[in-house]
Amino acid sequence: MPSLSRRQVVAGAAAVAAAAGTAGFVGFAAEPSPAPPSGPLPMAALKADLAVWRRAVLERHPRYYGQTMLEAPVETAFRTAAASIEGALTREQAFRLFARINPTFRDAHTLLLPWLSGEEPGGAERASQFPFGADIAPDGRLRLRSSWRNETSGETLAQGTEILAINGLATPDLLARLLAYSHGETPKLRMHMLSVMLPGWLDAAMGWRDRFAITLAGAAAPTTLQWTKGARWAPVENSKAAEMPRVEWLGADAALLRVPTFDVDEAPDAYNAAIDQAFAAINARHTQRLIIDVRGNTGGQSDAGARVIQYVLNRPAAQVSRARERLNDENNGVLGYRGATGSMREFVVDDELIQPVPADARFKGRVAVLIDELTYSAGILFATTMQDRGLATLVGRPTGGFANQTGNMMPTRLPATGFTAFIATRDFIRPSGDRRVAPVQPDIIVNDSASEAMIVRTALDSLAKPAGIKRHAETPAG
Repeated sequence: MPSLSRRQVVAGAAAVAAAAGTAGFVGFAAEPSPAPPSGPLPMAALKADLAVWRRAVLERHPRYYGQTMLEAPVETAFRTAAASIEGALTREQAFRLFARINPTFRDAHTLLLPWLSGEEPGGAERASQFPFGADIAPDGRLRLRSSWRNETSGETLAQGTEILAINGLATPDLLARLLAYSHGETPKLRMHMLSVMLPGWLDAAMGWRDRFAITLAGAAAPTTLQWTKGARWAPVENSKAAEMPRVEWLGADAALLRVPTFDVDEAPDAYNAAIDQAFAAINARHTQRLIIDVRGNTGGQSDAGARVIQYVLNRPAAQVSRARERLNDENNGVLGYRGATGSMREFVVDDELIQPVPADARFKGRVAVLIDELTYSAGILFATTMQDRGLATLVGRPTGGFANQTGNMMPTRLPATGFTAFIATRDFIRPSGDRRVAPVQPDIIVNDSASEAMIVRTALDSLAKPAGIKRHAETPAG
C-alpha cells in the first residue's frame, strides 16, 4: 500500500518530520505550475480562487459525497474570507485570509499549505526561513527538536531548550496567532501541526524570514540568539538514525520498542532491517512482555506499520475494514476506467492483507502499545489494528486525530494566487467497522502529567495481569 510521504507534502521539505499520508495508500505527482503572479491581485480574482477551492473540496473529499454543501462552519469560513476582500490584496495578505479556513476542515490531510510561491520551498527559500526544528510539548512549550552547533563559532544549543519568544513575540502569543491557520481534527493536533511546518507558517503567516531574534531559556537567565540568513548552524545528531526503531530492555522478560515514525520512504530497507533485528533480539531474549511506543508517530507509510504488525499476527489481516476513494479527473484512470468523476470507488482490501511472519520468528508474548495525541495517520491505522484485532492493550492518551482516517492528498492549484490546496480523496474505516467520528481511545488512559516512568510502569502492569487480551485468532480477518 504505497503512500505519499509526509516529508514531501505536510512538512513541505525533503527532510522533515501524513502521509500525511498514510492513511493514504497511494501517492501522486503534481504537474509543474507556472510562476505565481507578482503585485496586488484584483478582488474578483481572489474571490474566484476561494470559489475554486471550495468547489474542489466539495467535489473531491469523500466526506461530501452526495452533498451540495460543506458543513456549516466550513461554509461560514469561506463566506467570511470572501466578504473580507474589499479590494486588491498582495499574495501575503490573501494567504492570511485564505488560510483561516484550514482549521474548519477538521482534517489534517486537507489544507492550504504555507507555500507562498505555491510550490514546495526550494533550498534558497528554506535558507531564508526559521532555521531550527521545534516541537510543541503537551503543555504548550516550544522546544528545540535536536541539538545544534554553530560551525563558525562552535556555540551549541541543547536539544529540548525552550524557545521563549521569536522576534520579540512571546511563544504562547505566537502559537495562539498561528493556530488560527493550522490544520487537523482537534486543537491538540492542530497545535502539533504548527511545529511540523513552523518555518513555513512563520514565513507565510507572519512574514518572517532572513532574520530572527530567538529568545531561549538559559540556566541563569534567558538569552537571545540573533540569526541571519547564511549563519552556519547544523544539527548535532544524525536525525535519520534517531528516527529508526530501537529496543530498550526493561528487565529480564520485558522490552520497549520505540517506533518514532512510519515516514520511512527515504530509507525503507534500513527501517525494515531495524524492525527485523529488533524482533530477532526480542525473541532471542525470550521476552514475554513487549511495549511498542508510537507516541508522537505522526504517520508515513501504512506498509511501515504493517511491518511491525506482521510480527504479532497469527493469520493474515487488513488494517481497515473499508476503504473508499472519491474520483476526479486526476485519479479516475485512463479514459476514466475507474469510474465517473465525482463518484465513490470502494476498495476490496482482502488483497492488501498483512501476512504474518513464519511462526518461529513471531513474537508470542503479550503486547501493549503506547499512544498519545500526536499518534496520527498511519500511526492511527497501526493503533486501531492492534486494538481492534486483539493484538495489544492500548495505553496512554487519546489521539488528536480521528480513528477513521482520510488520506491520499491531492493538489489543487488556485489559478489567481497560485496557492496549493491539498484535499484528501480517500477515507478508511477501522478494522472493527466502528464509524464514530472520534479519537482513538486507549484501553488504559494515563494522566497528562504522568511521567515517562509512570507510563511505562502502567503498561508493564497491564501485561502482568492474568486476564490478558483476546488474541487475533478470535477476531475476523476483514
